[in-house]
Amino acid sequence: MEIAELERLVALLQNSHISELTLRENGARVTIRKTPEAVLPPIVTYPVSEWTEDEEYSPDFVSEELSDIAEITAPLVGFFRHVKPVVGLGAMVKQGQTIGIIEAMKLITEIPSPISGVVDDVCVEDAMPVEYGHLLFTIKPA
Repeated sequence: MEIAELERLVALLQNSHISELTLRENGARVTIRKTPEAVLPPIVTYPVSEWTEDEEYSPDFVSEELSDIAEITAPLVGFFRHVKPVVGLGAMVKQGQTIGIIEAMKLITEIPSPISGVVDDVCVEDAMPVEYGHLLFTIKPA
C-alpha cells in the first residue's frame, strides 16, 4: 500500500464520523484510529447576586437543574465493552442495570445506569479505549 493512499485514507477518516478503519491487503493489515477527543466537564457560572457564602455550593445539583440528561462517564482507564444484549439508542434502562463494562488489566468493572430512562446517545464503540471521565452514554430520565 502506497504512503499517498494511506495519507488519503487518514484525511477521509478525520472528516468522517468513523472512528476506526482496518484494511487488509496481501496478508498485511493496517488499522487507522481516531483519538477520542477529551471530554471536559460542563462549565457552570453563577451570578454573584444569586449566590451568597451562606448557601451550600452544590455543582452537581445545579448541573442537574440545567439539563435533565444524565451523562455516564468512564470511572477508570481501560477498554470499553458492550454487554449482551447491547444497550443502544432508544433502549430502556433501569437504575442499577449494567449498561457496559470496562476491562483494565484483566479486571472487569461494570458500569451501572445511575437512573432509569431512555438511552439518548451511545458515545463509544465496543473495544474502544477510554480514559477516566470519557463520556460513554447519555440517558434521558423516564
